[in-house]
Parts: sequence; C-alpha cells; structure tokens
Amino acid sequence: MHSKPVLPVLWASLAILAVAGLGAYFHFVQSGPLPLDNSWREAARLSPGSVSFTVAAFMAEIGSGVGVAACGAVACALLLTRRFLREAAALATALLLGVALSETLKYLVARPRPMEALYPWDGSSFPSGHSMGAAALAVSLAYAVSSVYESGATFVTKSSVAWIWIAAVAWTLAMMWSRTALGVHYLSDTVAGALVGVSAAVIARRVWHRPPAR
Repeated sequence: MHSKPVLPVLWASLAILAVAGLGAYFHFVQSGPLPLDNSWREAARLSPGSVSFTVAAFMAEIGSGVGVAACGAVACALLLTRRFLREAAALATALLLGVALSETLKYLVARPRPMEALYPWDGSSFPSGHSMGAAALAVSLAYAVSSVYESGATFVTKSSVAWIWIAAVAWTLAMMWSRTALGVHYLSDTVAGALVGVSAAVIARRVWHRPPAR
C-alpha cells in the first residue's frame, strides 16, 4: 500500500474541489466581496507612490505570466544541466497544470475585479493567477531541492532544504499580499489561487515521483 504518497494528492484534489465550489458560489449566488475580503482590503490597501506600493508593483511584474514562465524555464534548465530530469518535468507540469486550472476557473466563474484597483489588470478576478503561479513555482522548487537532497547530492544540505520551504511559503504569502494591496484581487481570490498552485505542485510531484510497486 502507498497511503502516505497518495494522501497529499487526496488533499490536493479536495483543495481543488473546494476552490471550484467557492467559484460556483461566486458565479451563481453572489460575486461580490466576502466579509473577510472587505476587512482585509481596508487593512492592506496602499497609497500610490509609497515604498510599499512600489514593492507590490514590482512583485506584480515579476509574478506575471511572463515572469513565472521565465523563472520556471531557468529553474528547469538548471535542473536539466544537473540531470535531475524528473524534478524538471515535475516543475514544468505543475506550472502547466496550474495555468490550465486557473484559466478554466477564471473563464467559468467570471468574477468581476474589485472596483477600486490601483494597478492595471486583465481578465477575471477568481482565482488569482499571480498567487497560483507563485505557489506552483515556489512549492515545485522546494520539492525539487528536497528531491536533490534525498538523492544524496552533497551540494544540498538539510538546512538549505528547510530554508527553501520557508522561502516558498514567504514568497507565496508576499504575492498574495501584493495582489490584495494593489486592489486587483480580493483575499478570497488569492487564497484560491495559492491553493490551486500548491495542489498543482503536489499532483505533478506524484506524477513524476511514483513509488515503486510492491
């Protein structure tokens, strides 16, 4: 039996179903902000021209589809040069799966963006593509580093594995903050996007790192 490897995929599948369910609520019941969305929007909103606004805008650019694709391509190339083929394939699969899920949900849900966006945006609001991309890329990279460490590579230490996971969580949360602080997404959009990204990374890892049959 492979209960341990299967369990994360089960949770990832349930997370995707939960995001789809929330999307159905926004499409069929009401597309406006949830109470928590309103509370967070007031707390996180920035003033144009401030240092925080500049940081959030920079993250919006680097976390765009082009930025994530470029970072993913560089990461895959580095993994391939070291002959970590499955890690590179898992990373690419996670990004492609995440984009497919995110764009499908955006099209089906068609949730309007917040009314007072402070930064240019494109497409529907739910889920956040930036948050999805950040989570899928960061978690896939953390998985890749963990796999390299488990393979016995001497250039990766146990502490570096811990730090890459911390960085993955921090980057995803920072991107979620950026999207809400710029007013282009509700908090619920970013949570949904991050869940889709993490789930895509978990499923992709399972696809390319199947345990040996007993």
